[in-house]
Amino acid sequence: MSNINDICTVLKKYKSFALFTHVNADGDAIGSVLALGSSLILKGKKVLFNVPEPVPLKFDFLKGYGLINKNLDTLNQMEVGILLDAAGTNRIEVLEKNLELFNITINIDHHISNGHFATYNLVDGNAPSTTVLILRILEKCGFPIDEDIANDLFTGLLTDTGSFHYVNTNKFAFNSASKMLDYGAKPDFVSDMIFERETVGHLKMLGIALSRLIIENGIVYSFITLKDFEETGAVGEDTERIIDVLRRTGETKIALLFKETRKSEVRVSLRGKKGINVSEIAEHFGGGGHRAAAGCTIKSTVEKSIKRLIEYIKENYENGK
Repeated sequence: MSNINDICTVLKKYKSFALFTHVNADGDAIGSVLALGSSLILKGKKVLFNVPEPVPLKFDFLKGYGLINKNLDTLNQMEVGILLDAAGTNRIEVLEKNLELFNITINIDHHISNGHFATYNLVDGNAPSTTVLILRILEKCGFPIDEDIANDLFTGLLTDTGSFHYVNTNKFAFNSASKMLDYGAKPDFVSDMIFERETVGHLKMLGIALSRLIIENGIVYSFITLKDFEETGAVGEDTERIIDVLRRTGETKIALLFKETRKSEVRVSLRGKKGINVSEIAEHFGGGGHRAAAGCTIKSTVEKSIKRLIEYIKENYENGK
């Protein structure tokens, strides 16, 4: 495990950086990339922001959003590659193919399943979000944090803690939130931009998912198909946070949403309650995440994917775990 001083030395020494995050980028991924990259730019560094497409539009209110995926043809000219909020390079296709481009890599993450695969690794499973680690780094390095960067940081913390009510909402979450507000973060603005701009596509998909809801001994699940996308005109981003509605029933222990992303490929979102560790389930099927929120991708049909996961959960988590 590297310490923050080592990372500060690299950030101060080198002049150009390529920042990466995982596919299906969430608020913590986008917030981490923009916060660190924007601060480096204010220090006179050259920065490329690489986020796998499609980049979620819900975060377009963050300053720097327009710089994402610009000038990527100069990727091989960057000195340092920085991986943010990603447990492994397998979720960052362009980096997995080009890792050898960089003499130095930095891995900053809070997933307990992180593989410590970079030259320098700052991984803290107790951190409620990766943006909390970015905050620590910027403060330790003496790098600038303005209002826009504070909003980037708060976006990651707000979304990864489920608006401060997931199990990862610990003292570090509130201490960090307080610091972010001191730097100028606007919680009401960030919350409105993220949670109060739902699309018609999202509402239609939510209705479909709720109409198919199944509850069996604390296991709550539903599914969305390619046909649903075609008929509603919705896009992948419109299905975000549906899983958080499914988990709200009082009897829920494990909630799952199966989303058909292409033929014979299903993305599964999992949420755990009452002490259930859903990251273990996701890891069993090649995915990962956190104790209360995780995901995996199954190369199969929706019907078979549901059968496999539900059977596995019933066999291993019927009495809680």
